Amino acid sequence: MAGFTLLELLAVILIIGIIISFATISIGQNSSRIVQDEVERLRGLIQLASTESVLQGRELALEFDRNKYQFLEQGEKDWLPLADDKLFRERPLPEAVELALLLEGIETSFRDKKNLPRVFILSSGELTPFIMTLKTDEGEEFTLEGQSNGKLLVQQISDNER
Repeated sequence: MAGFTLLELLAVILIIGIIISFATISIGQNSSRIVQDEVERLRGLIQLASTESVLQGRELALEFDRNKYQFLEQGEKDWLPLADDKLFRERPLPEAVELALLLEGIETSFRDKKNLPRVFILSSGELTPFIMTLKTDEGEEFTLEGQSNGKLLVQQISDNER
């Protein structure tokens, strides 16, 4: 009668435990990377929109909803989405990411869908001052701060800074 020894079973359990711990570490790093990638994408898009606004002399805005954002251009009467522009198209936020936004020091709400919060990107190179926080359920948190002079700062918030 062939069977497994206790030592063989313990070795298999140890290997399975190591594989599960590596998978858990890998998943945790991915959620951090998702938030970091999204904040860097937003920073790059805002910088590019600011440059384009100055060079083309047009007023732009970045409108935020709870789970997406889009760039707008000032039309004759109202702000219009840049739907045909592949770079400045509407973009969804990753499902794992939660957004909080302060505009000029005031906390914003995403409840009123007709008056969503907007960061204005002016042809003078100025921005509406804002602090955007992107975070995940796992606690990974990054902020993107936009200053009125157009400067953008990214910062990772550690657990002891909260």
